[in-house]
Amino acid sequence: MTPTQWPGLGPAVDFSSLDGGGGTRSTFGPSADPYAPASSPDGVARPWWTCGTSAGNAAAGGMGGTDPFGLSSGGANSITGMLTSIMNALQQFASTLTQSGGLGTSSSPSTQPQPQPWSQQPGSQQPWTPGTQPPWSQRAQQNFADVDVSSSGDPHIAEVGTSEGPGGNQPVNAHWDSMTSHGDLVHSDQISGGYRVSTAVTAPGAGGVTYNQSATVHTNYGQDSVTMNRDGSFSIDNGGQAVSLAKGQSTTLSGGANVTANQDGSLTISASNAQGGSIATTLRCSGQGVDVDSHAHEIALGGDAITHGAQNPYQPVQGYEG
Repeated sequence: MTPTQWPGLGPAVDFSSLDGGGGTRSTFGPSADPYAPASSPDGVARPWWTCGTSAGNAAAGGMGGTDPFGLSSGGANSITGMLTSIMNALQQFASTLTQSGGLGTSSSPSTQPQPQPWSQQPGSQQPWTPGTQPPWSQRAQQNFADVDVSSSGDPHIAEVGTSEGPGGNQPVNAHWDSMTSHGDLVHSDQISGGYRVSTAVTAPGAGGVTYNQSATVHTNYGQDSVTMNRDGSFSIDNGGQAVSLAKGQSTTLSGGANVTANQDGSLTISASNAQGGSIATTLRCSGQGVDVDSHAHEIALGGDAITHGAQNPYQPVQGYEG
């Protein structure tokens, strides 16, 4: 790229006419008029910036006849050399700024959208980013006055309650069987940080029958989770910290959800919002699998149970179940 030229100040500019030591003007002297010529040396020590010969500079400041700034023109230290060196430095500085986009060019940040954690390659362990839409948010949600969503047995899925819509409240009573895992059995985006229930089934037995090998409730942007296994064991992850609960004990997770260990060995995970909406899920070991029962009140829900058995299009990134 051609270096930027400062207007009227290029390498061809001749400053020699300003140099009193170049022979075209008399040496500057200490007279009242700073531009009046001095007919002969007066022996007055001049500072380094005085126009004149190297001998004049040598007498200034005890610098031994050398120009402390390395400024020279035609073998003599002078204002010509000083100005030329300054202009050379300014030209180099302007060229550097131009090449780096500081002058004469402009650079704008990339407008390409950045991938979200759930769109990256398999193996990503990151939960979804706070303040952004969750990976399942494109799925339609429906408003409910009250509804129970369950997955139990081998497993049987049900949605029973009252939906809300433009035409008024409508009863909902749907039942079907599903032998597959559901990464999004039911969810709500109206809970701060999100609330989602997922299930993972056992290997198919005789006749292709499966059971819920485990079920998990995910909250707080995937940073908090509660999992129950078919043998009755469970784990609670509170923002990366494991939590233990004895029967009858409760704890509040970092995202605000409450977890209670019930006397019958089941767990209840509840969350609410500032608009009066709430959802509570109970995970219970049935002996063969984990039964799931979620009750929601005045809240919008989405997920496989709401679409009545449609296969879940949301496939979590491997390792992304936080």
